[in-house]
Amino acid sequence: MFEPIPSLLPTKKRPTIQPRWESDVNSEVQIPLTTMSDNDKPPSSISYEIPNTRLEKQSIFGLSGRVAEKYLGPRFTGWRFGVLSFAFWASIVLSINIAATVLGFAVASTEKGVFFDGDCVYVKRLNTGLHLAINILSTVILAGSNYTMQCLSAPTRSEIDAAHSRKPGVHLDVGILSIRNLSYISERRTFLWFLLGISSLPLHLIYNSAVFGSISTNSYYAFSVGEGFTKDEQCTNCSNISKEAISTKNYGRPAYSVDAVEVSSTLESLWSKARADDLEKLDYSKCRDEYATSILSNRRNLLLVLDDSDIPSPADDYSMNGSLAYWVTKFETYDWLSPKKGSLTFEWICSALDDRSTPCSVLVKNLKKEPWKVGKFCNDKGNCLLSGAPVKYCLSERVEPHCKLHFEPNIAIVVTVLNFFKAGLLFYIAFTVRDEPLMAMGDAVASFLDKEDIETRNMCLSSTADFRNDKGYKVGPRQYSGETYRWKDVTSKRRRCITFVMFLLALAVLSYLLKLGIDNLPTGATLSQFAFGAVDPRTTINFRSEDLISNALTANTPQVILSLLYYAYNSLFTAMLMGYEWVTYSRQHKGLRVTHRPSGAQRSTYFLQLPYRFGLPLMALSVTLHWLVSQSIFLVAIEFYNVNGDMGVGSSSKRDFKSLGYSPLAIIAVLVLGGLMVISIIASGYIPYKRGMPLAGTCSLAISAACHPTDRVDDDQSIGEKKLQWGVVSTGDDEVGHCAFSADDVEAVVKGKLYGGFTT
Repeated sequence: MFEPIPSLLPTKKRPTIQPRWESDVNSEVQIPLTTMSDNDKPPSSISYEIPNTRLEKQSIFGLSGRVAEKYLGPRFTGWRFGVLSFAFWASIVLSINIAATVLGFAVASTEKGVFFDGDCVYVKRLNTGLHLAINILSTVILAGSNYTMQCLSAPTRSEIDAAHSRKPGVHLDVGILSIRNLSYISERRTFLWFLLGISSLPLHLIYNSAVFGSISTNSYYAFSVGEGFTKDEQCTNCSNISKEAISTKNYGRPAYSVDAVEVSSTLESLWSKARADDLEKLDYSKCRDEYATSILSNRRNLLLVLDDSDIPSPADDYSMNGSLAYWVTKFETYDWLSPKKGSLTFEWICSALDDRSTPCSVLVKNLKKEPWKVGKFCNDKGNCLLSGAPVKYCLSERVEPHCKLHFEPNIAIVVTVLNFFKAGLLFYIAFTVRDEPLMAMGDAVASFLDKEDIETRNMCLSSTADFRNDKGYKVGPRQYSGETYRWKDVTSKRRRCITFVMFLLALAVLSYLLKLGIDNLPTGATLSQFAFGAVDPRTTINFRSEDLISNALTANTPQVILSLLYYAYNSLFTAMLMGYEWVTYSRQHKGLRVTHRPSGAQRSTYFLQLPYRFGLPLMALSVTLHWLVSQSIFLVAIEFYNVNGDMGVGSSSKRDFKSLGYSPLAIIAVLVLGGLMVISIIASGYIPYKRGMPLAGTCSLAISAACHPTDRVDDDQSIGEKKLQWGVVSTGDDEVGHCAFSADDVEAVVKGKLYGGFTT
């Protein structure tokens, strides 16, 4: 593409093992450039077949890779072994999913889709355990997809050569999952890349909803009764209580809405159970704490027992129908459908207080400082005494909770089909894609050292910044400026800005939603009242459809957005750390990190590129963020039980309620952690690299420009298999130096001196 400058031609002798693309005048065999076919390989390529007896360098997957090579052949090392491994793991996950789906159909009770019905604590633990398992299984599948997508998007040497030979030359990305590369790699690999990406989306959205837990909440009556009520042998005047009598006893509802039959039967049932010692006795403090909740799963109807000396005589007409019951109220689970009403569901606990403007959820804390009173004593004419009497103790109807673990067969089937597709696609890629991509920086350096890229000759001081615009570049000597590069310089400003804008936009939208959520909270509610993932009527979105699939998709959409943000964030960090690895080659001789089977001094790469001291914390960060997001917005499933313990409440016998809930505290935690991520990546961007080498980053042109050695090869090893250092390898007659990777000793570049490169 460009003519080399004669003064920059190496002064040292070329290697004794001559590459076919160029030969030295002193060589016994002259092979012109035009005689080399596209399929020819330099003689040094045989070095990849030299056995390596050091076990720790057999492949990035250790001994397993060696076993795969033994039984499947040398082709199944490197990236293919990685894809094949993930294909086997995806098959194991598929087997688990099939078994779980069959088991779900077999074990589900007569109530459609109910896997287990019982204790809430057990259901919560089982639900947590199953979702942990689901997340592990989905992580295996999605990690396999991401790994394979990076392998597919990695360019082969021929694709890099084709891009470099364009006019102007185009660089490809090496070492990261690159969307940019898709325009320059084979159409087949691009198509497979899109298939993997598209099939990952529904897994993100629905996998977690294949199993979900629901909680139950009970309607109940609370009666104020004299202590003599439990000793009454006949439950005097408990039956046939009139609607008017109930309404005037501060029931809080007009007479036409009172179910007098239900009130009478419930009162008689409680009397009968009290006489039989079937009610649990609670002191007034514990009683108040147990019933001061919007979710009551393990208790139902309640007697608030007052001291007989503190209550009016039944003859004074302050009791209901002449009984020893003086006041009644009803907790109705149907009020769950309105967050405003739902936040007032236990207001009866504070009914004797004069403060009506502050929610009981706030006032209930102050009740511990004084005797607890509820309701008022009112006669049939509506005349009420100042307040009721202090509660002496409570008699509570304890019931078995109805928390359930639900299995959604339709979602399970879709997940299994997608899993089957994923596993099959991974096997197909491992066995049929024959391309050899350069996935890591070390792969590219080894390739360019093994087979010189003539497009980048005499450009040894070129950096990634010189090729970002794809508008061409010049060849010629360049003065070394000794510039100090920072981590941010390894990526383009456009890429950094896009990543930051994505993060800031997500944080801004989340902040706005948090503001709406806080503004919607009742007066007096504090954020500390809402734990992570806690179901509360005050933080329930009740205007949505109750369709399970719709709510599941909405709840999991933030997970997809988070995955995209994390991909951008991880790619940025990967590029920065590639720059860190790159500049270390100017300080000392080191073996290249490669993804294929290491040979000579080469080393196995990390899982593609990230060092474990960075990769593991980033993985932990991803897991933490995904968990926090799952606690920020989540599926709410409530089942309603009436005062008799039957499922269904209200005139329409409403059985359950499905919607979305949110946790302000969890959202704040996501905002804080997301903000810290942005701050940390910006701060990391200003960490300086050590001087002594231009930055190549992920740019294939910049990597190639650093790989024009002059080493003499005295054995059968190629240069790329040796310990290498980048520096000045030769100096021309005009004092213009040449820099490259070399296995020999090199000199450090000197500020102000000219080296083979381009001038501006």
